[in-house]
This record gives sequence, structure tokens and C-alpha cells, in this order.
Amino acid sequence: MGTYYEWVADLDVTEHDAPEVGRRVVEALVARGVILPELSPDAALGGDGHPAGPAWADTVEASASGESPWGVQVRVGRAVQDGGQFDVGSVTCPRCSATREFFGPPEEFGPTCSDEEGMGQFYAAAEAWSEGDAGSEADLECRACGVATPVVEWRAGGAALSCLAFVFWSWDELRPEVLRWVADATGGHRVASGSGKI
Repeated sequence: MGTYYEWVADLDVTEHDAPEVGRRVVEALVARGVILPELSPDAALGGDGHPAGPAWADTVEASASGESPWGVQVRVGRAVQDGGQFDVGSVTCPRCSATREFFGPPEEFGPTCSDEEGMGQFYAAAEAWSEGDAGSEADLECRACGVATPVVEWRAGGAALSCLAFVFWSWDELRPEVLRWVADATGGHRVASGSGKI
């Protein structure tokens, strides 16, 4: 079983501005009827969330069950947004644009078909960044160009490092316009999205 979710992360917001930008996004989603303004512990897993509003069905491609989802949780603070299974698919170097894939055929990655060492390096740097480290522990070295850069500057496939994210709990696949609504409410910040299961 498990609980499925969709997430949308603001890639540009600073830690300082994240609470205010998060408030603006909530107001925009409330105005559209996507969520309700009040908070409820029944609307999110492991915290409070805004319950789904009357227009929630306008946000999904199709509803598998037809039932209202739980709600939307606002996450403020440095964190890795991913699929919940430590399943980032790849990382792309901000300097040389080389992409390191973390999954592939057994002859390249061994019996697990995954680059455990590469994923471990990414998540170690991401954890250091999440804990506020701005030093070399939060850097990731590119095996193509050999340059170490802050992990937050890398593009991660299936994951995002951000100071603000919106988790749509028990929601079906979001329509592309939902990302546009969030980006517009942030003032035009870049956003990334993904899905997961816990």
C-alpha cells in the first residue's frame, strides 16, 4: 500500500523569503478553490496541511478514485524533495552539463542496476546542505570535469533541493497549469515537480 503524493518546489526562493512566498502561494491556491485556508492534521502526513478545496479536481489530469485528496502541506526550510524512496534518477553538473545517471543495465552498475556510490555522494552532500552547511561537505564533485560545486546548484532528476515546497498529499498527477499557478504566485520563480510514495 502506501501514500502517494505530488510535490512542487520553488528553486529560487531564499530561506529568509520562503515563509512569505509560501503564504502568497497558499493565498493564490485558496483563491482558485484548490485548497481551503484553514490548517488540519488530517490534510497531510506528518504535519498540518490545507484541506482540498471545491476546485481540487481542476488540478489533476484524471482522478483514479474520484475521491477528494487529503490536502496541501507547505514545507519551509532546506530539504530534499524526492519520491520518498531516495530515488533521484540522475544529477547534472552546473559547470560542464555532464549528466550522471544513477540507474542502468547490470553490466554497467552491477546486480542492483544502480550507482549506489553516486547516489550516496549526492544524498550526503544534500544532507549537509539541508543542515545548513555551506562548506565543502555540501559540494558535489563532477566525475566528468572534476570540479566540485555546491550540490544545490546541481539539477537532480526526480528530486529538488529547495527552501520551499508544496506537497499535494494523496493527489493524482497534477496538470501543468498548477506549476504555472505556483510560479506566478512566487513572482516568477523557477519551479520543479515530482511524485512519490511513502
